[in-house]
Amino acid sequence: MLEHISIERIRNLSHISAELHPGATALFGANGSGKTSVLEAIHLLGTGRSFRTHQSKPVIQREQDDCRVVCRLRRQGRPLVMGIEKHRDGTARARVDGENVASLSELARAMPIVLLDTDSLGLVTGPPEGRRKLLDGTLFHVEQSFLPLWRRYVQAMRQRNGGLRRGILDADSAWRQELAETGERLTQSRTQIADTLSRQLADMASALSADLAGVSVVFRPGWDRQMGLAEALERNAQSDANQGFTQVGPHRGDLRFMVGGGMAADVLSRGQLKLLLVALKLVQGRLIEEGGNSQPVYLVDDLPAELDRAHCASVCAQLGTGRQVILTAVDRGSLEAAWGDGPLELFHVEQGQIKPVI
Repeated sequence: MLEHISIERIRNLSHISAELHPGATALFGANGSGKTSVLEAIHLLGTGRSFRTHQSKPVIQREQDDCRVVCRLRRQGRPLVMGIEKHRDGTARARVDGENVASLSELARAMPIVLLDTDSLGLVTGPPEGRRKLLDGTLFHVEQSFLPLWRRYVQAMRQRNGGLRRGILDADSAWRQELAETGERLTQSRTQIADTLSRQLADMASALSADLAGVSVVFRPGWDRQMGLAEALERNAQSDANQGFTQVGPHRGDLRFMVGGGMAADVLSRGQLKLLLVALKLVQGRLIEEGGNSQPVYLVDDLPAELDRAHCASVCAQLGTGRQVILTAVDRGSLEAAWGDGPLELFHVEQGQIKPVI
């Protein structure tokens, strides 16, 4: 659980700090006041990156060299302090419990983040990379052996592709064997989590809206599953050499969202797709809760601006009690109406300052 957050030099947040509560917290204020930047800072701390940009410069205040976020957590009953500094050149330094971290994945392990926003619609309608990251990010939290296996596969593929580009792999059976072994194991894990995701998404989507009844997920592993990956790599060996990269394998995997036999992106309206995206993130949170070692922090950015009151209330009902949820909106009333009768701690954000509402 996130107990305290301190944010310095992120966008219009010069230096703010706040005590947070274990349940639901609402940040409200005018557009540009800094409420989404608070979520961005928490996301940066938990993942090492912003959800609004891939670059460091836009996140850091003008004429400043870096930004910093520090928090106090309570994890499995004990306090834990973690922090991150990001610099304009893209470098970062992070610490957990006073120790420098070798990988930003240690931040994610300490504080899982589930972001619910409707600006990430490309996760449903865009290229496969985002959907692979969703699968792998979920597996990272629920399967301890996944990350080292994924790193082995990526390293082998990079080494093989480098050799293919330089034309120095006359016989690359050793690389293909490594890719086949690690790739089959990765795909087995992805298949299992995708099956679970599909079952839970069908229930979640229909609970949020009757229009989403019948949603399903089809997992595509990245090669023709009528053959093993070793055979697929062997059949493509000459073509890979000609193209200079590996054309089949888990790095080409994908999820397809279907409704009534058609692609969700082709069948559903934009509003329905946004609700499907929210359902997908809620299910991701459920899977992390069920299989992970830490409860995720849910960041919910301005749903009242994208969903009507009834659907906002449905989403909030699914978030329910027993979870730490931080929501934003322009209007305080819309958040209170959506959340219903449950406890809701309120903070007003204005011109980069955050104040509790007594």
